[in-house]
Amino acid sequence: MGETSDSLYLGFPFRPYLCYVPGDLQEELIYLKANVFSHLDALCQTKGACFRPVDLQRSEQERRDHENTNDQLLKISLDVIDRSSLFICLLGHSYGQCLLEENGPQSLSEVVRSLYYAAKDGYPWVLEDQYRTCSLTELEITKAAFIDNNTSCFFYFKDCTPQDTKDENSAEMHNFLNVLSTQSHNERQRLRDLKRRIINHCLPVRFFKNLHELEEMMKADLERVICAFHEDPKYPISGWQDSFDLHYHVRHARALCDRFVPSAPATEILNALNKFLHPVTHAKSDTHSRNPGAHFTCDSDQNDSEKSILLICGERGCGKSTVAAWWLQSFCRQNPDIPVFSHFCGTSTSSTDVRSMLRQSTAQLQRAHYGDFPDCGDSLEDVIEFMHLHRAVQAFTAAVNLGPCIILVDGIDLLTETLGLSKQEVKALRWLPDALPPYCKMIITTTFTDLTHKSLTGRTDVKILNCPHLSDPSVLDSILRRHMSLPNKELPPSVLQRVARKKNSHLPAFLALVGTELRTCGVLRAKEEEMELLKEYIEADSIAELWVKVIHRWVQDYSRTAPPEEITSCKVTEAQTSTASFRDNLSGWVWDTVCLIHVSRAGLTEPEVLALLEDLGYCGDLKVQVLELARLCSAFWPWVQEKDNGLLTIMHQSLSQAMNLLLHGTESPNFYHRILAMFFQKSSLDLSWARKMEEIPWHLKQTGSFKELHDFLSDLATVEFLSSSLKRYPQMTIDVIYYWTLLRERGFDPVTSFQKVMAQSCQRLNDVHPPDHSSLWRLSLFCSKLLLCLGEMQQAEKLLLQADRIFQKGVELDSDSMRSLLKVQHMLAELYVQMHLPKDTEMYCHKGLDTAQSLTAAHLDSTEVKLIVGQLLCHLCMVLLEDGRLYALPGLFKKISSASYISEHPCAEGTARLLKAIHKLSRCELKAAEKYLQAALASRRRWYGYEHPLVAEVEVQLADLWAGAQTSTEWTQRKMVELYRHVISIKEIEAQMLQLPSMQHDLAVVLMKHGEWLNGLSDCCSRVDRREGLDLLQRAADIRIHLLGPEHPLTRDLEPVSNLDMVGPRKHVLEDIGSTLNKKLSLDGSTTALKESHSALQRSSSKSCINRPATKLPRSFSTQITSCCNQDETLKRPWTAFQVSVFGPQSDIRTLLQTGNAGWFDRRQSLTRSTGRLFQADPSCSRKL
Repeated sequence: MGETSDSLYLGFPFRPYLCYVPGDLQEELIYLKANVFSHLDALCQTKGACFRPVDLQRSEQERRDHENTNDQLLKISLDVIDRSSLFICLLGHSYGQCLLEENGPQSLSEVVRSLYYAAKDGYPWVLEDQYRTCSLTELEITKAAFIDNNTSCFFYFKDCTPQDTKDENSAEMHNFLNVLSTQSHNERQRLRDLKRRIINHCLPVRFFKNLHELEEMMKADLERVICAFHEDPKYPISGWQDSFDLHYHVRHARALCDRFVPSAPATEILNALNKFLHPVTHAKSDTHSRNPGAHFTCDSDQNDSEKSILLICGERGCGKSTVAAWWLQSFCRQNPDIPVFSHFCGTSTSSTDVRSMLRQSTAQLQRAHYGDFPDCGDSLEDVIEFMHLHRAVQAFTAAVNLGPCIILVDGIDLLTETLGLSKQEVKALRWLPDALPPYCKMIITTTFTDLTHKSLTGRTDVKILNCPHLSDPSVLDSILRRHMSLPNKELPPSVLQRVARKKNSHLPAFLALVGTELRTCGVLRAKEEEMELLKEYIEADSIAELWVKVIHRWVQDYSRTAPPEEITSCKVTEAQTSTASFRDNLSGWVWDTVCLIHVSRAGLTEPEVLALLEDLGYCGDLKVQVLELARLCSAFWPWVQEKDNGLLTIMHQSLSQAMNLLLHGTESPNFYHRILAMFFQKSSLDLSWARKMEEIPWHLKQTGSFKELHDFLSDLATVEFLSSSLKRYPQMTIDVIYYWTLLRERGFDPVTSFQKVMAQSCQRLNDVHPPDHSSLWRLSLFCSKLLLCLGEMQQAEKLLLQADRIFQKGVELDSDSMRSLLKVQHMLAELYVQMHLPKDTEMYCHKGLDTAQSLTAAHLDSTEVKLIVGQLLCHLCMVLLEDGRLYALPGLFKKISSASYISEHPCAEGTARLLKAIHKLSRCELKAAEKYLQAALASRRRWYGYEHPLVAEVEVQLADLWAGAQTSTEWTQRKMVELYRHVISIKEIEAQMLQLPSMQHDLAVVLMKHGEWLNGLSDCCSRVDRREGLDLLQRAADIRIHLLGPEHPLTRDLEPVSNLDMVGPRKHVLEDIGSTLNKKLSLDGSTTALKESHSALQRSSSKSCINRPATKLPRSFSTQITSCCNQDETLKRPWTAFQVSVFGPQSDIRTLLQTGNAGWFDRRQSLTRSTGRLFQADPSCSRKL
């Protein structure tokens, strides 16, 4: 997880420099761009990258039209080669332009001027005797193949020799002779020497005679490189995009390491990091780390291990990220067995979303512990995960408890709002667990001025490390030279001394920006002017002010005037209305380019930038050329650079802050947002739907264009893409739910919108022969999931049922349609599990199993199908257990094992053991049942954490077993109290979160069970325990009365509870209540009352939310329950000790829940009926599900 392999770093992005002699091999180049490069780009797109060769050569007409950039072609080419990881060279019969020996240095030819500018700004070797007479093409080859050792080179030489040399009259021989006649002896000799030199260096060379051979050779070479640099994992980490993001973080860390300069302050931070991580690096495991029962101990004193978080803080630009990346690279090499999750905020759109960070870290830590396993992302449980952030927090807490691990979060101050939390709530760290295990360490970097710093310093488990300032002049000089990247360029000592005396010289970012400017600012300036500019730079009072000066320099040096008003209706200067001095003269295509990149959500590719500039009016003579954009990219690298997917992105927050300062108070942001929204909606470029979904809704939301946002999201083409791609793009799922939440708040109805989409899809289905059923089922599944996330359970059910009715017996379906139908039936089965409808659950379980059987018979099953089959079998098994049909269970257990469900996914282990436990209970094998329940509880706690409703599902079963034990020990009684109270705590949270009456009913059932048990022990329990039991019964009665009304039989049976004197409980009343509850809820009797209660709730429920109900007990249980548990330290505590805290420190996830919802009952208050008036049932519980 924290690896930074060289191959991975060198492989992305695939932006090879395309080298050839201008005017030569034109047919081959056209063919490659049309057939080979597009194929390789499609391959890279599947790996989260791109393949877009850089071709800086221009036609003769373009060279004449833009003579001002011709002189800088060689310098720009060498800059691009310096940043490229691949170099592709095609050589035919031409050698190219060169400076002949007889021409003196005073010549003003284009070649001489190119050599002069290249030598002046970083490449003086081009004027050395052995190179000054080389062609520009040979100089490019020399730079890539002979000077740079980190560039992978591929050479393709065209064999122009005729196949039949004896036939002198053939057309092939005639063309060959014509080629030779156009070349001088010196040119032919230099070309032969160049090719011989390349071959003698053992560089990869291929000879081709025709286009087909060239295509096959280049595809074979580059496909091998692409696949070697990016091996596809067996199972992607929670979606394609998350796997891509993982590589983005790795490459970003490696890029930071390349700019690291050793210093005493950096060494101090690195030593502090290693000391802080000593408990993890020296942790000893009693068993293997992948053993679920592993226990870890630390070889350090208690004081060191108490601190779980190391906070590295400092002002922006002090080098926090670079030091953290350098430590990460070193630590991963020295400790390859310790899982390290690294997250660099700002590397992608999802990297600033805390949901994505929690999801990705949880998935990686789980895989480090369990190994690879498939992602079952189509279950209803995953829909709930998107709805409620506290589930992601629970999973993250469970993952960090699996074993020793280290989590690095760099730039936590860049986190933004997420679905369900505002930006302020995210920065208040309401998502961060209150306590981490001692063998889990978290390293966080942030700035002094951010809210996250205040939130972290307020915690007791945080160790604070402030970044020290730089003061060593040699270090300052090294940072300047490292970023100047020009070993042959010297700075006067007086300039270095002046820089060291400035107050901002202690910031590496300040020095780095000055260094990168020295690389390019002298191209169009004399030495004196360059030094004057440098003095102006170092006089800046802050990094933001320095950035303003740098941006002005870019605009002045590289930009042309803005297009006149008559060229376009969208004036470039329209938005720049401020008269502030620092915004003066900011116009033209350079300023527009920087603004567009800054305002875009994910960045822009170079073709997108050029097309946007044309839309802004830079056409005709004002059209921006590829070479001009390449020159600008060379100037603002590495502050703006390409990511793996080819998007130009601002890489440092200081530049973003400076742009926000320049744009503040103007209409520019909205102007550029509108331009980008229109561009991505109407662009003639071949843009992917993923790019459109990333940009269009974002810009429409930023401009407040909610009508256009609704029209776009409810368009059939948009919904079709989303229905087939959401699993690959988890962040897109969060975004779509967020956008629809905003739209619904503004009066747009998602139900009506999706009904129209489904109607359009059905109409198209009738018009197409043969009909495409898979598309309709995918749409139904997507729309239903989205409606479930928005709380529309009934409408989601209608959509799924509508899709299921389309299937007709005897209609032959293709494999895609059958898989889509299986997912629809699977979702319906899970939906009916949540709605407590066992008959419907059983029906759709059988339907889904029949569909899966058809896929298996046709040899079309997959891992995903096996997982769905396993889940359907488990649901069916639970239905049969509840209905008492025990005879069918052995066969189901056998099918579950044969479906490889348990072996395919770790979380299946807990479900399988729970089912076996309930089966053992039904057969009165109580000791075996207890063993299976404890194993299931341990398994689910490891996967879901302690606060998940699926954990409570097992806990209530185990507590019921112990509560019904006639010979239970004091140890089991105390454990049972803990379990009941913990289950009540979880169900209170779920009932408050989901607002579903059936969930509140489940809470009432557990309250009655616990209260009845406490009151049943009135002879041996304290008055406090009896009073607690009465309080539990009162709360259960209040919930029943609220849901069903006071006249319902199930509430009249609890009438004595409402009339109790809470000051002094009456024994005979307790006995009456205990008798009533024993009749209705006895573990030894039937569950008729529970079923009646569920039926009543189904008739009255109206809340359209999702819940995970507790598993129902089977019809009969033995009264001969015994306990074989060993006693422990629990016996040393009185029962009243469990009333305040049951499990000790817990995650602060309760603060993530909404409060004050109607229909929710405070656990400290009771809802009593007035004796003078009739209590009415909740009017909201009137509709049927």
